[in-house]
Amino acid sequence: MSTDSTSTAAPPTSGWQAKLNCSFEAAPNRTVVRREHSGPLSIQRPFYPDGDVAHVYLLHPPGGVVGEDRLNINIRCTNGAAGLITTPGAGKFYRSERATATVEQSLKADGGSLEWFPQENIFYDGCDVNIHTKIELESDATLAWWEINCFGNTQDANSFNNSSVSTVFDFYKDSQLLLRDRLVIDEHHSHSASCGLRGHSVSGTLVLTPMHQHCIDQVRSHIANLDGFCTTCFDSLLVVRYLGASAEDAKQGFIQIWSLLRYALNQRQPILPRIWAT
Repeated sequence: MSTDSTSTAAPPTSGWQAKLNCSFEAAPNRTVVRREHSGPLSIQRPFYPDGDVAHVYLLHPPGGVVGEDRLNINIRCTNGAAGLITTPGAGKFYRSERATATVEQSLKADGGSLEWFPQENIFYDGCDVNIHTKIELESDATLAWWEINCFGNTQDANSFNNSSVSTVFDFYKDSQLLLRDRLVIDEHHSHSASCGLRGHSVSGTLVLTPMHQHCIDQVRSHIANLDGFCTTCFDSLLVVRYLGASAEDAKQGFIQIWSLLRYALNQRQPILPRIWAT
């Protein structure tokens, strides 16, 4: 296994400016990881508990995001490669004092298998955040992706005030836009709106593709006794939603569904990242 890494860093003039480029590339015995970064954003060396799959931990040393911070994350998976990305802890977005924090995430898979499982995002009261995630897949690539968001105090749905959060998720398959999700919570878009969070403090989305239509029956059977989950399947995308009060419930439900369907997705048995056990 060979890993190339270059790093440059400079003190921020107006919030932290950080960028990470990471590519997963097929090698004779395992996937290798190549990366370059600037600012406080990097990855740990890959682990291989899962055969040829490179397990990577995305690191953001400051431990939180505030106003005027800008994070730019670019992930690419090449044909024949397999990568799984997670984080060692929750992403935290703090009070911004009227300055916006921005996170841009671009995930591309020319082929192979890409799995993106960060820990939950926690948006604290008073934050101002824009997050845009763009995923582009070629026809023979497979994807497992989730996002879990916590708004304010999960025990008090009314604790999230004076805040602005905008999340956009765009999914492209062979250059065609198949899914766009947008959620806005601010002074003009109520936390309790029926077309939004409905007063709940945690939302989550899991996407698996490509999936056959019959897989939705397995998922519906599995979540029948789980509160807060629903699912649909279209254009080979299996989409699972969670709306409730517990990030841990969302995560455990998503892990169970991914474990149930991983072999159908990419012919691999489910192996959980080691860091989830700590």
